[in-house]
This record gives sequence, structure tokens and C-alpha cells, in this order.
Amino acid sequence: MDNPTLPYIDSSLTAFQQDVIDASSTQLVLVDFWAAWCGPCRSLAPILEKLTAEYAGSVRLVKIDTDAEQELASQFGIRSLPTVFLFKDGKIVDQFMGVEPEPVIREKINKFAVSQLDQNLQAAELEYQQGNIEKAKNVVGKLVEEHPDNDHPKLLLMKWLSGEKLFEEALKIADSVSQPARSTPEYRALSATLEFQQGSQVAADTASLIQTVDQDPANLEIRYQLAQRLISEQQYSEGMDHLLEIIKRDRQFQDDAARRTILKVFEALGGHGDLVSEYRSKLSSVLF
Repeated sequence: MDNPTLPYIDSSLTAFQQDVIDASSTQLVLVDFWAAWCGPCRSLAPILEKLTAEYAGSVRLVKIDTDAEQELASQFGIRSLPTVFLFKDGKIVDQFMGVEPEPVIREKINKFAVSQLDQNLQAAELEYQQGNIEKAKNVVGKLVEEHPDNDHPKLLLMKWLSGEKLFEEALKIADSVSQPARSTPEYRALSATLEFQQGSQVAADTASLIQTVDQDPANLEIRYQLAQRLISEQQYSEGMDHLLEIIKRDRQFQDDAARRTILKVFEALGGHGDLVSEYRSKLSSVLF
């Protein structure tokens, strides 16, 4: 039965078609099979309720009391509590048993629904792309304050600040990103790009650096500065070509800085793709 004062719906055998099957045509439905005597069920409940609230309208939580609805529990072959099914378009699209961590459940939900937070971020990114930069940054800044444990707003703001060359502000945001998020490809790519941009802040402009390298090819310090500058300008091939030349001339330059920088470029490019494959091969040829 749907009670607007509750963050979930208590359903039954007779109401299941309406509460779950029909509803799943317009939103993702989480069906939580539970019992009052089940301790893990009580631990899982607040996690499910919190996540449902985050996805405001795109996710519905339906609870089935297996003691009261034994026939329904039997139909779904419930053998362990809690058991949660994810329904979309009338079908079970995923499931889990026991108490999974919140990030694991969120990842399952994200395959089929968009949270209110992500919807707000998408709207802010559109504003930013349309040139309403300060408005977009203010929105995302508020989202960072409202969702301190969520890294998505921080990563978006970090990307924008980095692109605007506001490196100190971007680094402050980077320092606040959680440790688990720092291992994600998105963070590593942003961090690597930020490092390149910082390293490229030398006095000489790109044309002057190119001229110096042409006149003095053995000046590896200037060549390295040029490589960083080119990479910061997203001229990845040209930048990595200079890094490969440094490796050929002096593998130990600045404690193997050229090779380590190429690996960071791979991270900035997402770790895959034609360009990464091409330069992985070129790097291997130079090294071995």
C-alpha cells in the first residue's frame, strides 16, 4: 500500500502487479524481501531508504514482509534475508542478498536510473557549456556543500577549475576527494592533466620553446618543458614524441621523468584508445 509519509511502499501479493510490475515501466523498483526478526534487514533498510531519496522519483522502494506474504516469498524462491530484486520494465534486472555496502548498491542502481544529484550536475554542465560559467560553478559549489560525501560534484568542479587554469583552487578540491575516488580513472585523468598544466607554467611561450629545442636539440630540460606545454594544450602526440626523444637521449633524465610522464598521459587519456595503443608500442620499442 502506498503511504506518502513513508519512503517506501508496503506491498502484498494482490498489490504486487501494480506496486512493482506496472510501476517498473516508468521507474526502477527495488523490492526488499525482509522480516521483523531479521537483524541484517534492519541494517539494510536505512541504506535503501537513503538511496531511494537520492534518486527522487526515478527509484521506488517496495518492501515485502515475508512473514505476512509467504506465498509471494515462495514464488520468488526467497531462501535468505534480506533479498533485494531490481525491477525494470516488468523484469528482474539485478539482485543481491544480504547487506551490501552503499556504493555497491548505488552502482547497481546507476545502471538503470539517474539520481537527482546527477540530474543537477548534468544541468549545471549544460549551463557551463552555454557560457553561464559563474552560475554553473555556484550551483556545483552548493552541491559540494550539500553532498560532502559524494565526489561527483568535486570532480566536475575540479575539471572546470583546471580548464580555467585556476590551479590552486583545483588542488584544494582535489585534496578533498575521498581516497576510494582517487583510484578511479576519472580522478587519475584529472590529476594528471592538472599536473601537466602546472608543469607547463614556464615563462617562455610555446613558440619560443620550440625554437630553443630546434637550435639546441640536446637541451633536455627545455625539451621536457616543451613536452609538458604541448600536453597541457592537448597536443598529446607532439608532446609524447619529445618525451620519447628524451628517453632515447637520456633514460635517467630527472629520475626517469619522461617515461613516468608518458604513463601519466595514458592516464589522462583514460588508459585506452588508438593513441594510447600507438604510444605504448612506441614506448616499448624505445625501452626494449
